[in-house]
Order: sequence, then C-alpha cells, then structure tokens
Amino acid sequence: MYYRNYTGPRTRGFIRSTWIPFLIVAFPVLLSGCDIFGTALDERAPRLVIQRPVDEATVSGKNILISVTAEALGDNNFISFMNINVNGERAGEALFNGSIFKFRWNSFDHEDGLYRIEAVAFDRFQARGVSGPVLVTVANTSQGNGPELMIITPQEDDKVNGLVRVVARTRPGQPFVTRVDLLVDGVAVASTNNVSGGNSFVFDWDTVFELAGEHVLEVKAYSGPTTFRISESVTVIIDEDDEGDGSPGTVRWRSSSYQGEVWGSVAVGFNNDIYVGTTAKKLYSFAPNGTEKWSFDVKGAIRSSPLVGNNEDLFVTTEGGYLYGISSTGDQLWQYSTGALLRSTPALGVEGVLYFGDSEGIVHAVNTFGGLPMPGRIAGTWPVKISDMPIVAPPVIARDRTVIVASTDGFLYALAPDGTLLWKTSQRVGSTIGSSGITSDGELVSVMVGMALVERQLSITLPTGEIRTSTATVVYVVSNAGLLFSVSAEDGSILWSYPLTGPLRSGPVVGTDGTIYVGTSTGLIALNEEADAFTPRLRFVYPATDVGTPAIDANGVIHFVSAEHVVAIFPNNTPYWEYDLGHQADGPLTINRAGALLVPGQNGIMTAFETGSVGLAQGQWPMYQRNARHTGRIGIDADDG
Repeated sequence: MYYRNYTGPRTRGFIRSTWIPFLIVAFPVLLSGCDIFGTALDERAPRLVIQRPVDEATVSGKNILISVTAEALGDNNFISFMNINVNGERAGEALFNGSIFKFRWNSFDHEDGLYRIEAVAFDRFQARGVSGPVLVTVANTSQGNGPELMIITPQEDDKVNGLVRVVARTRPGQPFVTRVDLLVDGVAVASTNNVSGGNSFVFDWDTVFELAGEHVLEVKAYSGPTTFRISESVTVIIDEDDEGDGSPGTVRWRSSSYQGEVWGSVAVGFNNDIYVGTTAKKLYSFAPNGTEKWSFDVKGAIRSSPLVGNNEDLFVTTEGGYLYGISSTGDQLWQYSTGALLRSTPALGVEGVLYFGDSEGIVHAVNTFGGLPMPGRIAGTWPVKISDMPIVAPPVIARDRTVIVASTDGFLYALAPDGTLLWKTSQRVGSTIGSSGITSDGELVSVMVGMALVERQLSITLPTGEIRTSTATVVYVVSNAGLLFSVSAEDGSILWSYPLTGPLRSGPVVGTDGTIYVGTSTGLIALNEEADAFTPRLRFVYPATDVGTPAIDANGVIHFVSAEHVVAIFPNNTPYWEYDLGHQADGPLTINRAGALLVPGQNGIMTAFETGSVGLAQGQWPMYQRNARHTGRIGIDADDG
C-alpha cells in the first residue's frame, strides 16, 4: 500500500490485516463499499489530463516540462503519487506543487522520433488512473555544429509576468544564423528568420497562458535546415502574485536590443519614449515598456547623450563630426557637419538653439528648425573658438540665456546668445589635458562629465536689521584635479573649492534642499553650502566603488551606479535598496515621469527599476543636464521631468 502525502491513521490497512475474517462474516457489506466509520468508499479511477506538451508538439533538449492535472474522485480522496511513462516505460515520478503535477523529461536520453507520453496515477485507495496519450516528436540531432547563442535577457531566476521580452545574441566567431527558435520548456513557441543578417534576436513571450512557477528558456539556432545548436538554459519564474506592485528596487522591465557601448545618458521625451545612443553608430528608440521602436544609423560613434526638443524631435552629436536632427519616428530632419570630433551633448536654449563644443575648442550654435548655424555677433556664422583644447562636457544655460562652457584647458567660459564672450574664469578649475590625456605634471586625468547650474537665494542683514534677499546663479563643476568648484555665473569668479577623492567619473547633481552630490572612486559625497553660499560643508560620504553621476527622485532618494551595482540611499545617508546588475553601466542615470530609473548597461541590456516615486525631483539640478530631456538649462522647464 502507498500512503504518500497521507498523514492520518492507516485504519484501512489495519482492518485488512487483522479483522478481515471477522468482518466477512459479520459485516459482508464492507467489501462492497463501506468502512468501519460508515463512509462509502469510491474506487473510481483518478482523472488525469496532460496539459504540456500539447499533442503533436516537437520537443528538444533536457528540460521538457510535462505538466498534468489530476482529480481524485470520491470524498476525502487524494492522489497518492504519479508516474510519467514514455512509450510504456516509466521515465520518472511527477511531483505535486500545490496545483498541478510536474516532471522534467530529458529527451537526450532518446533517439529522434515519435514518442507516446502518458501519466499514471494512484489515489489513496490505490485506484489507478491513466491519462490520454500525447504524441511528441523528439528533434535533437544536428548535422554538424550549429551557431552558439546566449540569452541575455531575462536572466537566471528573474520573476516575470505578462509580455516578456526575450533577447538572444550570437557569440563571437559563430557561423551565420539563418533561423532561431525560442524554446520554452523544450517546446518551440516562436521562430524568426535572420533576414537582416544581424546577431541579435528578439522574441516577445506572452506568459498569460503559462502556469505559475519555474520555466526554462532556451534558443535553438540554425545555420542550415538540419544544422543547429541549443543554447544554455535560463530559468525564470512566473509569479501569479507578482503584478508589478511598484516596490522600490524591483525590475520593471529589461530591453536589450541595442548594440555597442553606452557612454551617455538615456533621454526621455514628452511622450515617454526612450532614446539611447551607442558606440555602434546608432541611435535607438524604445517605447515606455522597453520595446524597441526603431534605430537610426549615424556617421561615427555616439559618446554623448541625445537631447529631446520641444516638439519631440531628437538631436545627437557623433564622433564623425555631425549633429543630427531626427524626428520621433526615426526620420532624418537634417544634419550639421563640423569637421571635428564631437562628444559634447548639446544644450537647448529657450529660443530653440542648440549649443555644443567640438574637439578643436569651438562652440557651435545651431537652429533646431533646419539645422542652420546661427548668425555671429559681427558677420558670418556663429561658431566661436574659445580654446585650443577639446570641449567634451555639455554646456549649461542660465535663465538670462548665458551659455556656460567648460573646456579641457581647465577654464569655464560664458557666451552671450550672439556669441560674445562675457567672461572667463580667472583661474583653472581643471587640469590641462594634452592629446595623450596627460597633464603637464605627468599625471593621468579624466574628463569633466558635466556641470550643475543652480539659483541660490542669499540673505543679507543690513545695519538697520532689515533682511534682504537676492538670487545668485552658481555653477558647480568637478575638475580633473579632484576638486569640486563653485563658480559665480555672473562674472566667473571662484566662490569656493572642495577636495574630493579620485579618480572621478561623476558630474555634480543638486537636490531640492540644495545638497550637492558627486560620485568618486570611493563613495558618494554630499556637500552643503552655508547660508552665505560661499562656504562648503561636508554632509556625509556613502562608501561605494566607482560611483557614477546620480539621479534624485521626487522623494529625495539618491540613485547611482557603483561598479556593477545600482544603489539607492536616503538623503540621511542610510541605504534603501541595492541591485546587482552583473555588468558595468557607466552613463549618468535617468528617471522618467513614471518614476522608472533607467540604467543602460555596457552589455546591450537596459534595465528599468521601480523607484516608488512619481518621477524626478523638481527644481535645482537633480540629474545629468537637469532633466530627462537633457535640455541643460534653468528657468523655462523647472517642472519638466
């Protein structure tokens, strides 16, 4: 007798072994349907139905899921155990997981061909039930070595729900891929032909009809009709109770259709579409749920950030020396050529003019409507040469339309909208960089990755006791010398400097309360200014490794990348959450209007995290180039997330 899963007293077995002679004489009715407690016994066989795989399916690999529903008929009855038979021979025991029986079948143990799968189960009274057969075809034999692919998203043990984006990529040096099948639990659910000749393959897997629990994903890549290879597997978990509750630190979605590295920051338009440029000479557009919409080829690698204009048009610079104007549908509007390498992200003036620098120390001003250079202050075109050194940091624009530019010669420059030089800092705020990236004293340096521009309210107490307030516009800039400088935007005078730890890879951001945050190689540094705005004070240092440019959400939480981790901390220097990306992510972070933190990785994966907030912090300078559109200005779009 089998009493697996039965924890009550084994009354029936005791009666049969001890009292049967007596019972036959005194109670012959027991053998026809009653036990000593007066409960009728139901010897009807359990009902079994194989749910997966379906009849006539083609299966491959060692992770074929056989799932069976079972019903034990009669009162107080249950399924004691279940076997899975393949061609009449026992393959193994299916285990009950709370709603259904499951068994993983390794089809590599069998030759290719047609097989009959059946489930056989016994209830608590040893009544035997057999499912209807399901016929499947095993297809594991390849005529040679097929191309090797790897699934890059989702990742092992990810919780998924709804429509899941599955992306696979060819490993280097593999044969040309002609077709790829997506295998879910050993059965092909989707297929794509490699018409474009690419090395990335994207599937949207709808989990709405799948069972909750673990599922194994693989891809089967072909280089010919009968030559293929099955990838390493990735196990994901469909959690029927996980509906994306917005818990901070959880993954909202992943998208990994882009190629190349991302040096800049993700930009987000008014329509919540997402844009990212890569070193593969492409600008990509994604829908708010991470689905790729289009890609646009450009001349030269993109090591800057896209900018979204007032009418949803896009603007991006490239190392090929071009500034592109692109519509939100991916069509080219115009291109502007500089003849010099470009890494400077443009800033957008209120008059619709784009300002950016090039590798020859020239600042350009280009109209967004048509891509034409603006008129100069005297005659001809606008480009103004301010330095003999490259300009790589994006400009910032004050409320009075003053354009402030940081050059790698170590100076800040202020230009009027007509190109007139207003001021130059009296001293260097960074090291002089030669063509080899070496300072004059022989030390390696990094490049300034951005500035922050804020308006400070200053209070002055007059001798009469009257308190008057004034507004001062201040620039914060991180220098290659390992200092954070505060510079007056009125005349370029240095207000103060504060020593940081280096090497540095972060620009400054400023919270709603005026706290300045800068990432360093050893942690996130938070500084405050005293009331006179001319004295810095260390608020805290949060220990971390290689901290990139942070982003601050509407709740004041600071988010940043530390090596391969995404970290969120409260403004009182206590940790909130942390997530291991498993890969490097170097670009400044972005928070969109829906409160998603967008992190572009260097392995082709962009991850959207829940922040638990309504979006980006308002006012001041809460992220790279101030907002998700990267306009780089203060005044007109103070509430633009």
